[in-house]
Amino acid sequence: MSVILPEKFEKIVVNAADNWLETRGMTREQLRSFIEKRVIRDQEKSPKVGDEAPDFELEKLDGHGKRTGESVRLSSYFGTPIGLIFGSYT
Repeated sequence: MSVILPEKFEKIVVNAADNWLETRGMTREQLRSFIEKRVIRDQEKSPKVGDEAPDFELEKLDGHGKRTGESVRLSSYFGTPIGLIFGSYT
């Protein structure tokens, strides 16, 4: 396949400790191949700057972060400026 990996991923491959690879049952070459496939998939499928945002639906949370059972679609805000914050809050 031989893809040029971004520097941060190349560092992961180069700096992966042998015992870390061994516990995961993979060789350095298998790790590189795994990361290459991920990079290719991301390049092909990820939205690019200037692309329309893909529509999606999420469950609303209340003010305390609890599930409400209500859903909202991104497309329901068409024409309204919004900010999206993605992260892990667990």
